[in-house]
Amino acid sequence: MFSSGAQALCVNADHVNLHVKPDASSKVSWTVDKYMPLVQVDRKGAWIRVADVDNTKHWIHARSVSSQIDCVVVKAKVAKLRLGPGSEYHYTDLAAARKYAVFKKLGRDDAWLKLQDDYGHVHWAHENTLWEPRSYRRVSF
Repeated sequence: MFSSGAQALCVNADHVNLHVKPDASSKVSWTVDKYMPLVQVDRKGAWIRVADVDNTKHWIHARSVSSQIDCVVVKAKVAKLRLGPGSEYHYTDLAAARKYAVFKKLGRDDAWLKLQDDYGHVHWAHENTLWEPRSYRRVSF
């Protein structure tokens, strides 16, 4: 028998409020930008309970997220951004991104992720500095 699991989601709009309760009038727990990755842990009507990179739980309206976009967030203090998939490549003009910086994921080459920022610039960063939520299903017998 299959039971529910976690689903990876990405915020699909700029400046989206995460809430303490599944209600737009409830206290805002965090305001996030487009491409913030989250993991669905529950659902109540049009509201989705999500966990963030720090495993803090919030509520977000379902129209503010998509499972069709791949995204990542910097989980380290700083992620070094390179022109190619390896430390032998030079840094991009941005050079580094601080914790909680978000990116659209374009691809992967071993342990290196190809990322795009809000301005359309492409960077590569090592997976150890990023959080990329995964979808999974729990199976029970």
